[in-house]
Amino acid sequence: MFLPSSVRTLNGPYLGLLMLIVSITSTQAGTAAAKFLVVQVGPEVTVALRLACATMLLFIAVRPWRHVPSGREWKNVLVYGVAIAFMNGCFYQALARIPQGMAVAVEFSGPLMVAVCSSRRWTDVAGIVFAVAGLLLILPLSKAQLETGLDITGLGFAFAAAAGWAAYIVFGRRAGCGGVSAAAWGMLAGTIVAVPWAVAAEGTLLFRPDVLADVLPMAFLVGFLASALPYGLEIVALRIVPPQAYGVLMSLEPAAAALFGFIILGELLSLRQWSALGLIICASLLVTRSFKKS
Repeated sequence: MFLPSSVRTLNGPYLGLLMLIVSITSTQAGTAAAKFLVVQVGPEVTVALRLACATMLLFIAVRPWRHVPSGREWKNVLVYGVAIAFMNGCFYQALARIPQGMAVAVEFSGPLMVAVCSSRRWTDVAGIVFAVAGLLLILPLSKAQLETGLDITGLGFAFAAAAGWAAYIVFGRRAGCGGVSAAAWGMLAGTIVAVPWAVAAEGTLLFRPDVLADVLPMAFLVGFLASALPYGLEIVALRIVPPQAYGVLMSLEPAAAALFGFIILGELLSLRQWSALGLIICASLLVTRSFKKS
């Protein structure tokens, strides 16, 4: 595993928590970089390049052919890979139509539903309540915002991405017994799904040498930050962190997206948005305090 020895001394859910925090930070940085690819080649080709580059990086780093899944494990790995492609494909379609904050917030309903279905302690339920309250504040539901109109197709893709995220959690947890190697095989399966989708949408654009020469460096950066590193960490974390805790902890995704927008892009946050971030962080802290080994 690509973690320093000082980090590997952490145990149980707290190691999983650290993995998720690194994953969230990396994902949001990669998402910001991916905007340049979307402008150049469109969302479908962006997803295909992101997954293909991430697959190459994971295969080089972890050499997954040394740990080939067994016959029974292949089902979970393949569904996990399809969920990755579906989740990313729908998310980038949403991102092309609605604001990033809204897309991330709506997509989070996927892990939130997993958290609701998996909760058994009052602290988990309280954390979910805080997370929902925060997400409702993030969504643009004021009269002035609604009058401008919302892209229904974009919202539909965001909710589809949420379903893909839920499947990613469930099957990633099952496939996680294979460690990071399972993430590499799953990423390969996702790439096999994403490439035909890109060809159907943009023809041979994905294979044009002049286009690849322009976008491959950025594609590898996005592949590492948004896929290879976070998915490699998460597939291990999903075996450590209880699913209800994972669902609420990942509520930091929209919070991180807003903070990256403020720090990197200079996007100012309103009092309502800061309140939303506070509620979401409280939800994550509440769930973290309730960690128990299972």
